[in-house]
Amino acid sequence: MKIAICGYLGSGCTEVAEILAGKLGLDVINTSKILTMIKDFDALSGSGEVDIDLIIKNKLDEILQRDNVIVEGRSAFFLLNRKDIIKIFLNASLDERIRHVASRRGIPIDEAREDVERSDRDRNGILKRFFKKEEVDPTDFDFSIKTNSKTFARVADIISDVIKGLSAMRQQ
Repeated sequence: MKIAICGYLGSGCTEVAEILAGKLGLDVINTSKILTMIKDFDALSGSGEVDIDLIIKNKLDEILQRDNVIVEGRSAFFLLNRKDIIKIFLNASLDERIRHVASRRGIPIDEAREDVERSDRDRNGILKRFFKKEEVDPTDFDFSIKTNSKTFARVADIISDVIKGLSAMRQQ
């Protein structure tokens, strides 16, 4: 099973992925983990320039040769064109995402707002550069969940139930 949990910073991708991984026995992969897997950045840059997005995308292609993986957050956006992955989009209001980031990182709201806005621009840049899209397209995902009014554990339960239902349908 391969799952991509996409969402903008603060929508709960990390928390939901960790809970879901525990329920389904999957490994969680995110940008931070990918970067720790890359041993030699110098070897990856021919002219001294490093295209970190392309490095991450290529490493994901390598990782996804195996099964039982959840890719979450920023890295999951690189997988929108993959047909072999269940793609989920988590969404929440901007204010909710900012509050969540401030709480999780222990930073002031204005600093969290800057982080969220910068991250949104970065993730939209991935969409534009790799997929020629200006914004998130709901049709790129198998389903979407609004996380504002739910616990992350509840969101993980919903995803687990939907995935089980999809698996049962495929077996028929």
